[in-house]
Amino acid sequence: MNEQVADASPARTGLSVTAVATGAVGLVSGLAGLGLLETGSRTGIEGGILLLVAGLGLLAVAIGGRAYGPDVEGPLDLSARIGLGVLGGVLAGLVHGLLTEAAGSIGLTLLFRVGIDIDLSAGEYLLRAMHGAAWGFALGILYPVVPGEGFAAKGATFSLLPSVYTLFVVYPVFLSLGLLGVRQGFFTFPLVLLGNAIAGLVAAWVISWGGETDLAPVSDPLVR
Repeated sequence: MNEQVADASPARTGLSVTAVATGAVGLVSGLAGLGLLETGSRTGIEGGILLLVAGLGLLAVAIGGRAYGPDVEGPLDLSARIGLGVLGGVLAGLVHGLLTEAAGSIGLTLLFRVGIDIDLSAGEYLLRAMHGAAWGFALGILYPVVPGEGFAAKGATFSLLPSVYTLFVVYPVFLSLGLLGVRQGFFTFPLVLLGNAIAGLVAAWVISWGGETDLAPVSDPLVR
C-alpha cells in the first residue's frame, strides 16, 4: 500500500522580487486609476475603473504566495483585513462626502475661501465610495505594519498616503489645480489632511472592530 508523503517544504512567508515588482506595478496602476476618476470625465472614469481593477488584480497576485489565514495570523488575517478594509473604505468615502457638504453648509469653506465642490451628486458619492474602497483595500493589506498603536494612530498615519497623493499628484497633474491645490485656496491643504484623517479613522476602526468582535475571525467561513 502506497503511503502519501507529506510535503515537508516550509511555508513561503517572504515576498520574492517578482512579487514586489508586481505589487509595485499594481500600486502605480491603481493610483493612476484613482487619478483618472478624479477628472470626472466619461473617458477618465472608464479608464480609471479599468486601471483600478488591473491594479487591484496585480496586488492580489503579488500577495498570493504567502501563508495566510486565521491559524497563521490570528483573527485579523489577510482575508478579514481586506474585506473589512474595503467595507471601512466605502464608509469612509461616504463620511468624507458628508463632511465636505457639511463644511459648505456651515460656511467653513467660504470662511477659508476654499473652492471645493460642496454640493455632491449621487454619482460623486459613488466615486468617493470607490476611492474609499481602493484605499481601504490597501489599508487592509498594510494594517499590521502601519505605524501606530491602536486604530486611531494607524488610521491617521495611513491617511497621509491619500493626502500626499491628492495634493502632489491629483491636484497638480490630473486637475491642473497647482501643487497642494493652491488654485482652490490656500487652506485646501489643511482641509484635505483633516478630511482624510477622519476617513482614515473610520476605515481603521472597522478593521480593528473585526479583530475584537465576538464574530472573530470574521473570515472563518471563507476558509472552512
